[in-house]
Amino acid sequence: MSKPQTTPLYEKHVAAGGRMVDFAGWLLPIQYESMLAEHRHCRGAVSLFDTSHMGQFRVTGPSAAAELSRALTQNAEILPLGRGKYGFLLNEAGFVIDDTVLFRLAAVDFLLVVNAGPATGDASVLRHRLTDATLRILEDWGKLDVQGPTSQVALAPLTEANLGDLPYFGICQTVVNGVECILARSGYTGELGYEIFMPADALPALWDRLLENSDVKPAGLGARDSLRLEMAYPLYGHELSLEINPIEAGLANFLDPFGPYVGAEAIREAELACPTKSLVALRSDQRRPFRTGDEILADGGRIGEISSGAFSPSLEVAIGMGFVPPHLAEVGTELTIKTARADIPVRVAEKPFYKQGTCGKKN
Repeated sequence: MSKPQTTPLYEKHVAAGGRMVDFAGWLLPIQYESMLAEHRHCRGAVSLFDTSHMGQFRVTGPSAAAELSRALTQNAEILPLGRGKYGFLLNEAGFVIDDTVLFRLAAVDFLLVVNAGPATGDASVLRHRLTDATLRILEDWGKLDVQGPTSQVALAPLTEANLGDLPYFGICQTVVNGVECILARSGYTGELGYEIFMPADALPALWDRLLENSDVKPAGLGARDSLRLEMAYPLYGHELSLEINPIEAGLANFLDPFGPYVGAEAIREAELACPTKSLVALRSDQRRPFRTGDEILADGGRIGEISSGAFSPSLEVAIGMGFVPPHLAEVGTELTIKTARADIPVRVAEKPFYKQGTCGKKN
């Protein structure tokens, strides 16, 4: 078994008391103070997340837009300059190799952000599909996410970018803390936030500078997961995988079934066919959490299993997502979760669970 990799901020995490765990082959903090406190701090102020484990690919060349449009579900040819789009890297059968965000930095210059676990495989698939465009893995870069309703206030003094002009899923090349970098407005928490892509050796200084602000605190993987779950955002390996297509995951809005991408024909067939399962949000009136792999029951019989589950610090009840037969996916449907300790009554809920997020607010 290979030794886990470390990010440029590893020493900072250890010094701050971070409890380190192996996540997708990387040593990352699961928490510092507590998951609960870090979650609530992000909802009310500003949190820092080390996301340097995620893959960063730069795709360039005259044919980059056309080839990316065939390789990914995002239509790179119509993606405006300075904007990003969420989508998928699919196989021929329409199942998800990875979910990705594609940004257009210039006419023939794209940044693709992928998940840590599948990153090596993603690169192999893309190199096969990109016959003329150049794909470069930014191995000497890292990424820091600044998330929370006052993140613009915390970041603005450190950058030359006009953050008020940066739209949701916008991106620009700018200077942050005196270093040339790439800055995007997006994030995984549901709050206003920014992702800073920069050379790895510059990240520790930026981390220290941001933490000089008393409103800014570090947060770990635990809070990151509960924050994304409150927004009902999918997590690769849980709601998306090589056994799940985007139709089953309720993400058809991110697809053009008539696009030229690999897997499009299978997606068209999946939309015409009757799906056998649908991803639903599930909410309990209790605090006792249910977890990934717990059985979902209807009338005492197993109908599916939980893909993600946790206690929601914002709602103070247990929430989760899971796959059920489509006829049981209607909001309000009452179901039961069988855990190791108890059976928990739940009902199908609207997505997202948390509706006060600031991520898409106008500046």
